[in-house]
Amino acid sequence: MWLATTLVELTDIRHADFDDAAYANGLAARLAELLSPAEVGLLMTDGVSGGMAIAAASTQRVSRLLSLESRYGDGPCTACYRTGRRVLNEPLASGASRWPRFSPAARAAGFLTASALPMRRRRVAIGAVAILNTSERPAAEPEVSLAQLLAEAATVGILQERALRLSIQASAQLQRALDSRVVIEQAKGVVAARLGILPSAAFELLRTYARRNNRQLAEVSSDMVHGVLPTRDLVAAGRRGTAGPRRPGQLR
Repeated sequence: MWLATTLVELTDIRHADFDDAAYANGLAARLAELLSPAEVGLLMTDGVSGGMAIAAASTQRVSRLLSLESRYGDGPCTACYRTGRRVLNEPLASGASRWPRFSPAARAAGFLTASALPMRRRRVAIGAVAILNTSERPAAEPEVSLAQLLAEAATVGILQERALRLSIQASAQLQRALDSRVVIEQAKGVVAARLGILPSAAFELLRTYARRNNRQLAEVSSDMVHGVLPTRDLVAAGRRGTAGPRRPGQLR
């Protein structure tokens, strides 16, 4: 029942109020339940910069350690993320570890061993799960395998949510571009009709005015269409610039 509930939580990402931080915290909490008394944290990429930052932690001392690892790129999650392979039961004793910054800090915090599981789907890696133990008892394989399953399920969910978000952003950008194109064409028509000039000359007037006033062309065009911008201001800007109306008519 616990496993079924957890998997449902990790795959429920297609809703409007999805929150990255809440999702990561939920995953860390579930993994901490599974792997107790070990303490758990997540280092994840943002999908843009490629660098890893702390996403969640089950305790404050794990949070502090992962912040240090994120800062210096030294620790089990970083090694796991780079290789795509598990790090299991790595001793943190002085001289026995490969992480000169992370290990002493982890040892000082009371941890004796560290493990890390990749958050990876096929060739796409988004981070790693840190598992820190205060004893030298090896992490049991059944719990580790189940934790890996949950990490992979979460990875799938996160990648799907990021893809959906990018799709929505791309659609919104395309719609804004289309809306801008429409209003610019409308403004060209208004200026051309009022001044008795060609649409190409009207466009040059709009563009010159926008440049001289450090404004977006679509914004200027919207002002023209809605009667906020007087036509005479365009003509004045055109006379000071390199472009102007070919056959000025009466201003309205």
